[in-house]
Amino acid sequence: MKTFLLASACLLLASGTSLPAAASSTIALVSVSPDSTARYQEHGTNASLIGRGFDQALFTFTLPVAVGSTLESVTIDLSGTSRIKDVRQLKLYRTKNKDRFDHRTPGQLVASAPVKRASRVKLDLSPRTTISSDDAFWVVCDIAPSAQEGGEVVSRLSALKTSSYELSALPDAKEHRHGIVLQRSLVWAPGEGGSLHYRIPGVVRLSDGTLVASIDRRKKNVNDLPGDIDVEIKRSIDDGKTWSAPITVARGTSEHGYGDAAMATDGRTIYMVMVGGAGLWHYPSHATHPIQMYFTKSTDGGRTWEPVTNITKSIYRDRFEYGGFFASGNGIITSTGRIIFVAAIRTEEAWGGRADNVLAYSDDQGKTWQISETARVNGDESKIVELSDGSLLVSCRNRAGGLNARTYVHSSDGGKTWSEPKQWNELMGNACNGGFARYAPVGSKKNANLLLHTLPASATRDHLKIFLSEDEGKTWPYSRELCRGESVYSELMIFPDGTIGIISEEDDNPGFDIYFTRVSLDWIRKGNAPRKK
Repeated sequence: MKTFLLASACLLLASGTSLPAAASSTIALVSVSPDSTARYQEHGTNASLIGRGFDQALFTFTLPVAVGSTLESVTIDLSGTSRIKDVRQLKLYRTKNKDRFDHRTPGQLVASAPVKRASRVKLDLSPRTTISSDDAFWVVCDIAPSAQEGGEVVSRLSALKTSSYELSALPDAKEHRHGIVLQRSLVWAPGEGGSLHYRIPGVVRLSDGTLVASIDRRKKNVNDLPGDIDVEIKRSIDDGKTWSAPITVARGTSEHGYGDAAMATDGRTIYMVMVGGAGLWHYPSHATHPIQMYFTKSTDGGRTWEPVTNITKSIYRDRFEYGGFFASGNGIITSTGRIIFVAAIRTEEAWGGRADNVLAYSDDQGKTWQISETARVNGDESKIVELSDGSLLVSCRNRAGGLNARTYVHSSDGGKTWSEPKQWNELMGNACNGGFARYAPVGSKKNANLLLHTLPASATRDHLKIFLSEDEGKTWPYSRELCRGESVYSELMIFPDGTIGIISEEDDNPGFDIYFTRVSLDWIRKGNAPRKK
C-alpha cells in the first residue's frame, strides 16, 4: 500500500495520479492502492428538477476498489439548500446503472437517514456493503409533500469511509443543484419491456382524471421509420404519480412499423393518428409505397383501441404523392368539435426536399378526413391552438440547424387562407418538436389569453424550457427551464386546478428517459419575469 494525499485535486485520482504527501491540517490522508484509485467517479443527473415525493435522484458516485473493501458510511452536505425541512430523508442505493436512476426499480437500499436541522447528514451502512467495480451508489432524497415549489436542494459528497480508506475532506466535491417542483415521475426508460429505446411522447387528460401517455416503442434502435416500432400507451389514475403497464395500440414488425402518434380528446374519447410502413424519405427510392397514415380511437380511457384504419388517400388525395407525417404529440378539438392535427407532407421526389404543412381534420369524430390549404410552405413538425376568437395559430418547426426563432402562421377562416410566416424572437431554440397549448378552454373568462409552449432553448437539443404568453402568442415574456441536460421532444396538458403537466424526452445516453413533470403557473412566472419599466 502506498499513501496518497487527497485534497482539492482529489479528482486526479480518477487517472491514478499520485499527489505529494504534504501538509494542511484540513487534508485527510488516505491509504489506497494506486490501481484502486483509477475508478473513482462522481456525476450529477441530467435533470434540473426533482419533485415532491419519494426517491428523487441527486447524484451518483463509484469508488476505488480494493479486494474485500466495504463501504461503512457516507456524509452528504446540504449547505445552500433553500429549506432543509423540505428534504425529509436521504437514501443511498446501490445499482449497476451508472448513467441513470429509475425510482420504480431503485436497486438495493444500503443506507438511509432522516434530515433534521443540520445540513450535514451521515448515512451509516448496516450491514456494511462490499464494494465491487460495477457498483453505482446513488444519493437520493425524499421531498416533503408540502415542500416549497421553486425551492432548491443543493447537495455534495462531504465524506466517506470504507474499510480500506477514509475521505474526510473533499473541498472540490461537485455541487449538485436541483429545483423543487410539484411532481416528477419516470414513465418509460430504455431497456424496459424488452425495448432498447422509447421516443416521441404525448399526453392527454380525460374528464374522469385519467392521464393517457403515448410513445414510440422503438425495439431495436432509436431510428425513425422504417423499423420495428410499436405505438403504445400508459395510463395514470393518480395524476401522473404512477403509470400502468403498457398497452399496445398498433403492433409493428420489422416489415411494417408504426410511429409518430398524436392524440386529441374531448374528455371521453381519445382520437389518435400515426404513420406506418416506409420512412418519410424512402419513397420512391427504397419503397413501393409512400409512408401510410392511420387513425384509431379509444372510448374506454385507453384500455382498448379500435384497429387502425388507413386514411392515407383522404390525406394525400391528388395533391401529394411522396408521403408525409403528423406532428407527434397532441392535436386539438376546436370549440366547434373539429378534430385537427398538423401534417408535414412532401412535395418533391428529392430526398430531404420541400415538405408543406397542412391541417388534417375531421368533422365527424374521425369517420372521414379532409385537408386544408397549405399553412406553411417548406415546414416541419407543427402544433396548433385555437385562439379565443376561433381563429387558428400554428407554431412551426424550422428546417434549419442551430439556434433559430420559432415560426408561426395564422388563419382567421378555418384554414382556407393563411398569413405570411412570422417569427417569435423570444422562442429561440433548436429545430425540434415541442408542446403548444391553450391554458384555458376557448370561452373561458379567466386566463383566456394564456398560451404555453415547450422547446429546447439552445442550439443543440438540451435546456428544455416552458414559455408563457399572456396575449395569445403576440409576446412570450416568461420562461423557465425544465431540464438543463439533453432534452428533446415534449408535450403538455393542463390539470383542472391550473397546474401544468409536461411529458418530455430526457437524457439521451444511450436512449431517452420519458419523464412526467408537474408545475404551477406561478412557478413559470417566477422563472423569468419581464423587467418593470
